[in-house]
Amino acid sequence: MSFLHKISLACLLYTVVCVKEINLLNYKNNHSIPLNKTRNSKFLFDVIFRVGSGLSDTFEAEEDPTNINIKQCDCDCGVSNEEIRIIGGRPTGVNQYPWMARIVYDGKFHCGASLLTRDYILTAAHCVKKLRKSKIRIIFGDHDQEITSESKAIQRAVVSITKHRGFDPDTYNNDIALLKLRKPVLFSKIIKPVCLPRYNYDPAGRVGTVVGWGRTSEGGVLPSVVNHVKIPIMSVTECRNQKYKSYRITKTMLCAGKVNTDSCQGDSGGPLLLSNGFKYFIIGIVSWGVGCGREGYPGVYTRVSKFVPWIKSNLENTCLCS
Repeated sequence: MSFLHKISLACLLYTVVCVKEINLLNYKNNHSIPLNKTRNSKFLFDVIFRVGSGLSDTFEAEEDPTNINIKQCDCDCGVSNEEIRIIGGRPTGVNQYPWMARIVYDGKFHCGASLLTRDYILTAAHCVKKLRKSKIRIIFGDHDQEITSESKAIQRAVVSITKHRGFDPDTYNNDIALLKLRKPVLFSKIIKPVCLPRYNYDPAGRVGTVVGWGRTSEGGVLPSVVNHVKIPIMSVTECRNQKYKSYRITKTMLCAGKVNTDSCQGDSGGPLLLSNGFKYFIIGIVSWGVGCGREGYPGVYTRVSKFVPWIKSNLENTCLCS
């Protein structure tokens, strides 16, 4: 190998990363006040919580500073089924985002999630707080909840729930969780994993895609078909200049959306995605917000790139696709 080739290879492998802790909001306890008032965590989950593609490869997964050694599988992540067939959004193609998963609790739709490996899904911690894992079922390969003729969905039980130790159910700080499946899934055309972003990647200024079975209007009904919508992603500074109290938006959160284009109730735990033109990366998890598509109140997402070391350190006996 020539000297110049060695230098080029070294440049490709070099990554600069950093870790920062987060602090978040504290909502007061009032369960039945109007939407423009402060509300407690249960009201936020039941009524307010809400469950874009840039063309760059700079957010592809790279080594993080903790040097966590996770085995790489011989498989691809983030490959969608782009068959052209949420608020301001539209139905997706059948299994267009094959990592999409539904969390069903005690027989009822509960939250969204994303398939990360054959054994794990990624979701929001608030989605699984106080849940009994024996009553949780994860549905993969689903598109329309009311019919089964489109694709053959599969179901998995959950053997363990790992919430971030710093998750605060009152403030929704560190709103991220991993669920381990009792039985691994087999990847197929309709069931594939999503990619993790590069550690500490900042997607500000790009256009992401949020996907979920959430309401398509504030206070509306839950659709049977999964929807998606493209939304602009803000910087932390831009979000703090919106109508939220600035201290409620931390550097481990990201804001995305615009008037009448947003995630909504029922989308919680689902993914905010970015594409490099070939693969999709999960850069956000639907976490919290005020209303749906309201002016000055973009959706707030868990910034996945800040939690890549945590995710890798909590994956056991599994491997990541590349």
